[in-house]
Amino acid sequence: MKLFAVTPGFEVGGSIFKPEQLSVLGNVLGDKARIELTNFQQLYVELDEDSDVEMVKEKLKSVGLQIYPVGSYVKSLKTCSFCQGAEVEGLPTALALNDAVAGQEVPAPMHIAYTGCTNACGEPLLQDIGIVKNKEVFDVYVGGNPKTLKAQVGELLIAGVPENKLNDVVQQLINLYKENGKKREKFSKFVGRITIDKVRENAQIVL
Repeated sequence: MKLFAVTPGFEVGGSIFKPEQLSVLGNVLGDKARIELTNFQQLYVELDEDSDVEMVKEKLKSVGLQIYPVGSYVKSLKTCSFCQGAEVEGLPTALALNDAVAGQEVPAPMHIAYTGCTNACGEPLLQDIGIVKNKEVFDVYVGGNPKTLKAQVGELLIAGVPENKLNDVVQQLINLYKENGKKREKFSKFVGRITIDKVRENAQIVL
């Protein structure tokens, strides 16, 4: 089977599928495809081996849908709904971060969430990396885990990150995980194993 993820991206109002996109999705995939709704604002699409998956992807992209790999990759950002507006809550910043990091191969699936204010509606403290816009700067949390009986809230790694350093900070964390994480080791377990102090030290985060 051929598997990939589909999202509508995000905008003010959240991740919104337009009617045209859903129509094209249904027509292109046909009645043999399997579509799974995930809890991370993505649809997982499973096609038969004989399907022309590249043609399918191109048709979906033509109506603004975004395509991502499935498996041990950095997932597309989970975000809030930007209810106070794109400028106030940093929608362009979130879009740039998603473009910079989503789709990178890592030891285990990695989830990053972004929220545009301290209400934290995008559940950033329950994800591997959580970013909270706090007025004009950003606070970065690591090691959250929303699942299993060992679910946990992430810890504050660094506060007051300026916008022009945010992508670098997140990429440094991803690089540390790529280089030192064990195969299939969740990021939250990785942080617990090496400790958050070692994450701060070894990620070489400099503001």
